[in-house]
Amino acid sequence: MPYQPLRRCSYPGCRNKVKSGRCEEHKPKDNRPNSSARGYDHKWSKYREQYLKHHPLCVMCLEKGIYTPATVIDHIKRVENGQADPLFWVESNHQSLCRDCHSYKTRVIDQRGFGAKK
Repeated sequence: MPYQPLRRCSYPGCRNKVKSGRCEEHKPKDNRPNSSARGYDHKWSKYREQYLKHHPLCVMCLEKGIYTPATVIDHIKRVENGQADPLFWVESNHQSLCRDCHSYKTRVIDQRGFGAKK
């Protein structure tokens, strides 16, 4: 069976050869624990379902007059230690957002997460 030739790493300017995608040097590094280790377990899933049932529209889109279904619950003030953090379960610290607005808020407003300028 013939082998597929190696390709260049997809990172701009990199000349390393790989089977596909990026080389080890340029692969994204996600060092944070998985979601359940950060406190987003079955209890959170049930809470999320109920919260989105009562708050079905994205808050940020609604301010612009756009009706977009919310898919994410955002912590307004950042939560550090999962469910151990006192703000984790405080309902006044939650807002419903669509995925795009949540990504924007995390990256631009909170200046953290994927693509944030540091």
